[in-house]
Amino acid sequence: MKKIHKSIFMAMIFVLFVLMAIVGCSQKAEAPISKKNMDLSVKPGDNFFRYANGGWLDKAQIPDDKTSYSAFDILQEKRDENLYQLLQKISKETDVKPGSMTQKISDFFATGMDTERIETEKTKPLQEEFSRIANIKTIADVQDAIAHFHTIGLDPLFSGGVEQDLKNSKIYKFYLMQAGLGLPDRDYYTKQEDRFKNIRREYVKFAGKMFVLLGDDSLTAAQNARTVMKIESRLAKKSKTRLQMRNIPALYNKMSLRQFSKLSPYYNWQRYFTNISDINFGDVIVGMPKFFKEVSNLMQEISVNEWKTYLRWNLINNCASYLNSEFVRQNYHFYSEFLSGSKKMKKRWKRVVATVNGSIGEPLGKLYVKKYFPPESKKRMMELVTNLKKSLRQRIENLNWMGDSTKTEALAKLAAMKVKIGYPDKWEDYAKLEAKRDSYVLNVLRADKFQYYKNLNQFGKPVDPDKWGMTPQTVNAGYNPIKNDITFPAAILQPPFFNPAADDAVNYGAIGVVIGHEMTHGFDDQGRRFDKNGNMRDWWTKKDAEEFNKQIQLIVNQYSQFVAIGNLHINGKLTLGENIADFGGLTIALNAYKMTLKNKPAPKPIDGFSGLQRFFLGYAQVWRGKIRDKALRRKVQEDVHAWGKFRVNGALFNVPEFYRAFKISPEDKLYRTPEQRPVIW
Repeated sequence: MKKIHKSIFMAMIFVLFVLMAIVGCSQKAEAPISKKNMDLSVKPGDNFFRYANGGWLDKAQIPDDKTSYSAFDILQEKRDENLYQLLQKISKETDVKPGSMTQKISDFFATGMDTERIETEKTKPLQEEFSRIANIKTIADVQDAIAHFHTIGLDPLFSGGVEQDLKNSKIYKFYLMQAGLGLPDRDYYTKQEDRFKNIRREYVKFAGKMFVLLGDDSLTAAQNARTVMKIESRLAKKSKTRLQMRNIPALYNKMSLRQFSKLSPYYNWQRYFTNISDINFGDVIVGMPKFFKEVSNLMQEISVNEWKTYLRWNLINNCASYLNSEFVRQNYHFYSEFLSGSKKMKKRWKRVVATVNGSIGEPLGKLYVKKYFPPESKKRMMELVTNLKKSLRQRIENLNWMGDSTKTEALAKLAAMKVKIGYPDKWEDYAKLEAKRDSYVLNVLRADKFQYYKNLNQFGKPVDPDKWGMTPQTVNAGYNPIKNDITFPAAILQPPFFNPAADDAVNYGAIGVVIGHEMTHGFDDQGRRFDKNGNMRDWWTKKDAEEFNKQIQLIVNQYSQFVAIGNLHINGKLTLGENIADFGGLTIALNAYKMTLKNKPAPKPIDGFSGLQRFFLGYAQVWRGKIRDKALRRKVQEDVHAWGKFRVNGALFNVPEFYRAFKISPEDKLYRTPEQRPVIW
C-alpha cells in the first residue's frame, strides 16, 4: 500500500471536493438534465437523490476493477487514457536527449510496462535495501535505517516533512506526524467489532504470505507477521483518531530539539535530522506528542530483530505493487479485494499510468495541458469565480448573526483569496530527478527521493504563493488554508462539470457549487481558524463563534441520523467540514445564479423544469454513483466526505429555495422545519 507524495499533515488541511460528475452509461453526449436518468415516481421530498438519479442508478453497473462507479471514475479514466496516449507517444520517440524530461518519463513508463524483466528480477532491485536491514545490529542502526527509508518515500514508524508554519505562513517548519501503519486507519487495530477483528486476522495472514514470498519458512513468516501486528498495534493505540486529526490547533506543538528529545528520549533525534539532511531545522512542530512518547518507549521495549522484521515489512508492503506478479496479486487480494470489494485487478497499463502520474505528475501535467486544455476554459472559469466571489461577499455583508468586526475580517479574507485555474504559470524544476531504464521499483523510489528532498529544500527559502499543491491533470478541486487559495486543475474544467452547452442553471448547480464549496472551506469549522494571510489566528468574536458553533451543530445532528449501510451511520462530526462546504457552495452558487437573472426575464422551462429546479437537479446529478458495500463501509470509517446520496439529501434540504422549487411539504420524509435548518454562509 503505497503512500502519496503529500505529508499526512497537508492531506488533512488541503481540503478537496472529491468530485463525482454527471455521466450516462454510454459515452454518447446527452442533455445536461435528462429525464431518462431520473425516477419521476419518487417524491422529491422523500428521496431527492433517487428522484434525480434513479434511472441512471437502475442502469449503471460498477465495473469489476472498481469499487465504485460515478463520473469521478469516468473522468479519471478519460484522463488516464489521455495520459496513456501521451506516454506511448513519448516511449516511441527515437531522438531523445539523455537527461531530458522526455527521457526520464519514457524510461519510467517503459520499466513499468516491462513485465518480462519485472518477473525475472523479482525482489533483486531491492537487494541493497534488504541488505541494509540484514546488517542492522543495534538500535542506533535501526534508527539510521528508519531515517534512510524516510528519504526514499517509505513511512516506517512516523513521518516528517517541511510545510508552512501554521502561525507564520511566510516561513517553513519541519513537522513530525504519526505514521507506520499497514492498515488504513488506527481504529482497524483498536475496535473490537467482529468486522475489525476479522480484518486484523486477515492482515496477519496477508503479511505472513508476503514474508513467505520473501523466502521465510511458513513458521517464521507467521511469527514475523505477528511481530508486525504487535508493533503496529502499539503505534495505533497512541495515534490520534481521524476525528481528532481534524482539530488542527491540537496538532500544532512547537518544540525545540532539546524539548522534543526530552519528550521522546530514547530516540536520537539529533542523529535523525543529521541522517536526513545537513539543514538545521531549528524548532519542530510535533503533531502528536503522546504518539512520539510511544515511539520512544518502543525503542526500549522492541528487540533489534523485531525491528528488522518490521522494516522488512514496511519495505515490501510499500513496494509490492511495483514488483513481480506474486507480490502484486497478494497486495491486490488484501487491499483491493478483501478490504474494498474489488472483483478484478486493473489492467497493467492503468496501474503503470497511475504510478507514473503519482510519482512525476507535474512534468506529465505539462504535456497534458498542452494537448488537452483549451485556453478559453481558463477565461470562462475566472468569470465564474469572480461571480461566486461577489455572491459570497454579498451574503457575508447581509448575515444577521455575524457582528461587524468578524464580518470585516471575513470580507478581507475573501478579498485576499487567490485563485489557481488550469495549470501553474511556472513549472517546477525536475532537472535533478533521476530515472533509468533499469528497474520499475527503483524508479519509483528515485522519484520519491527526489520529492522528499524537493520538500526539505524549501526550508529557509521564501514561500512561493504561486506554487501548486495539485497537478493539472487532477480530477478535483481544492482549498489550502495556509495559502488561502482555491485551485481548479485543468482536468475538472470539462463537461459535464464545466459544460459550455448547458444552461446557466445547470452550470451554476455543477461547477458553480464546486467553486462555492472551495470558497466555503475558507470559512468552515477548520478554515475559519485561519486569517487572510493563512495564519492560524482567532479573528472571531466570542459571540459570533458561539453562534457559528450552534448552527454547525445542526449539520452534525442531521448527517449523524443518516444510515449508510446496515446499522452504520454517517459520522456527522468527521464529515462536518465537507458538509458545511456543500451547504455553503449551494447557497453561494444559487445566489450567484440569481444575480445573473437580475433585470432579465425568467428563463423559460426546459423539459418541464424551471431554472431553479434545473439548478438543484444539476447539483444532485453531480453526485450520482454506485459503491460496493465494503467500499462504503471504508468510506464511512475513513473519509471526511459522505457518500454522494447523503451529500444530496443532506445539503439540499437546508436550502429554502429548494422547498419552493419542488413544493416540499411537512408530509415529505426528508422535510426539515425552519428551526432545524442552519443559517451559515
